[in-house]
Amino acid sequence: MDWLPVILAALPIAIVGSLMVFLSWPAKWAMPIGWATAASIAAFWWNMPVRWIAASTIAGFINALNILLIVLGALMILQMLRKSGALEAISISLSSVSKDRRIQVIIIAWLMVSFLEGAAGFGTPAAIAAPLLVGLGFPPLVAVICTLIGDSTAVTFGAVGVPIWGGFEPVRDLVRLPPGGTFADFLRIVGSFSAILHLAVGIFIPLIIVTTMTRITAGSFRQGLQVWPAALFAGIAFAFPQALIAGLVSFEIPALLGALVALPIFLFAVPSRFLAPRQIWDFPSHDRWPKEWEGEITAGHGAMTRNKHLSPWKAWLPYAVVGAVLTLTRLEFFGLTPILRSITITWSNILGTNVNEGISPLYNPGIVPFLLVALVIPLMHGIDRREAIQAVRETIKMIGPAAIALFFALGMVYVMIHSGSTSPRNSMLLVMAEAAARTVGGIWYVAAPFVGVLGSFISGSNTVSNIMFGVFQLSTAEQIGLPVAPILALQAVGGAAGNMIAIHNIVAVLTTVGLLGKEGIVIRKNLPVALFYALASGLVGWMLVSVCAVSS
Repeated sequence: MDWLPVILAALPIAIVGSLMVFLSWPAKWAMPIGWATAASIAAFWWNMPVRWIAASTIAGFINALNILLIVLGALMILQMLRKSGALEAISISLSSVSKDRRIQVIIIAWLMVSFLEGAAGFGTPAAIAAPLLVGLGFPPLVAVICTLIGDSTAVTFGAVGVPIWGGFEPVRDLVRLPPGGTFADFLRIVGSFSAILHLAVGIFIPLIIVTTMTRITAGSFRQGLQVWPAALFAGIAFAFPQALIAGLVSFEIPALLGALVALPIFLFAVPSRFLAPRQIWDFPSHDRWPKEWEGEITAGHGAMTRNKHLSPWKAWLPYAVVGAVLTLTRLEFFGLTPILRSITITWSNILGTNVNEGISPLYNPGIVPFLLVALVIPLMHGIDRREAIQAVRETIKMIGPAAIALFFALGMVYVMIHSGSTSPRNSMLLVMAEAAARTVGGIWYVAAPFVGVLGSFISGSNTVSNIMFGVFQLSTAEQIGLPVAPILALQAVGGAAGNMIAIHNIVAVLTTVGLLGKEGIVIRKNLPVALFYALASGLVGWMLVSVCAVSS
């Protein structure tokens, strides 16, 4: 086998990974270098005309804009709720259910983080929840580790499903659909299979969070295992509704609605004799904490600034409206989906090539309902004009780095996809897939999630991981003769598992609790959990596909 084309094809992704992992470059700097590398290799080795490189890049940019509209709307709501004190109101109302730290960490690091992931995603859940835990008296290092582990099972459906429909957009024209089938139908299958895998593995994440916390702070897993009924109940309370919604409704709202279902169920059940801990468990006294647990911010101070005039139901109201509108617009029963999709802005045959890309603005949840709800939050919560404008400015400032990274990540992948369009050689991604198929073969079910983990570890985003490796996974599956949808689901689940060790996320969360520089400790603690999640998902996926093949 000629390995030179394989090495050249993999070089753009390898360069991006090296720049981010070894040189600690942010994605906004590394991704443009990756795009430039892909464009140069496509031009000189694949003989790709400049016009085609430009057209592919433009198509990637258009798709990135589609994703960024969601990020903008989601972060706008989040910033408005921060200004109004709604996030603190929500956190305090949740944490007041129990004084036991094990129950509190399940509520905040699992259920609240899953809700925030479904509503906003893109690194915000752990960055919000960790300071809230610190404000409740948790050691900052423990808060970071626990919230990052918790930000996993919901990630595949984060930011109303962006990792699915945005992350796998590059495979749209490559999927072989059955007669009468649509790409949306295909994504529903991917989302449903992903949710089943998360159900099988994710129900154990709350127990892992609790035992990790007690192992770090008390030197024992046993004290965490004492609340196993509550931990498993919390896992099922979220992962089961998420899987049900993914299978019956849409791949966009499983995490958001799953958390909205799980939170009241768990909070209602916690006081029961079966779930309530026999003894209240707390951390050792503050004077016994190792120095590495705490940094610039002291636990129990400076994180809670709740608006006392804002009731919990009023604080939750914007997200309740978001959930209701998304459900109404995604269920075919109500007939709103065709109306919202009817308005589409498309650029066909970009620059005279056969590359096409477009946006359906009204169907994009970043506009309906996110931006619409964000505009009325100042009226709901009594935010003055100055604070509202400041929230908008802060949102735009936050989205800048993500915009650059997404634009060039998608530009890079689209160049790699179309590199074979005018060349006798296969595209760059297909060359990589052929090499993977020959090397690994039929055990790709186990390997696929680890590719997703790698993508998230490098890029800090499940969406970007799916963008970078979705076509590669699809092509590899076709080369080996495996069903495509389960392999893409394993890619998405692996990307979700990799979220807990994503460098970008770790740095962001450590910054919020004043512990920047402890990245190595967090990765060492979370890496075994991420690898377990990937391995277990691969084995479960392999088993499910094998059982279905036998039964059919």
